[in-house]
Amino acid sequence: MFCTQCGRKFEDSDRFCGGCGSPRTGANTAPDSAPAPSPVPHEDIDPALDWRNSMRIREIANHPDVRARVVRVTGAVPTGMTADQFFAAAKPLMAAAGAGGVPLKALADVTVPLYARMGLKSSQELTQGFRNTFGETLAAALCSFASRSQKLVDMSEATNGCVINVKMPSSILSWEGNMIVSLERHPDGTMVRATLTIPGQAFDWGRSKRVLQDLMDDVAKYRAP
Repeated sequence: MFCTQCGRKFEDSDRFCGGCGSPRTGANTAPDSAPAPSPVPHEDIDPALDWRNSMRIREIANHPDVRARVVRVTGAVPTGMTADQFFAAAKPLMAAAGAGGVPLKALADVTVPLYARMGLKSSQELTQGFRNTFGETLAAALCSFASRSQKLVDMSEATNGCVINVKMPSSILSWEGNMIVSLERHPDGTMVRATLTIPGQAFDWGRSKRVLQDLMDDVAKYRAP
């Protein structure tokens, strides 16, 4: 099966496209308008469990120590102005300049899907290795997403690691983006590979590169001692 947005071939276990982040046709995913599903079932985990050396995302993400770390950093990084906020602020200025009549938000709602169907998108990828266990690296990645208000859409176990789908908020420089982050255990640590795609936009003035580098910097910053 191939992605209907960018044409990339799906692997058997893929629920999201590794090229553009679009959900696989028929995959069990929630619509954008619905609240983000919990990455793992909420349940009590034995505090004595060694989550650092675990390979089960349920045990890691729901461990009291990891949850406390995520709570402490949630919203720590200012998100700045979103694209919707920019449109709301710019609308009266555009109207005064003779550009009234078509709300900018409505224009974006039409052009972004149209350009995405045409294959117009920006995409960046970054890979970095960390000398930490899979559990420590996953906990640090979750802290990064929470600190930057990035919506966690889906998280699933994969061979020797996991795959995470995250929404990058829009800004005055770019529309909302899809970030696919994979963590893979290696003998000397954990490899993190992240791909960020912004459908409907050919240029984002370097924002994708900054977002990916911020993720890697955060993983190094939030790694468990």
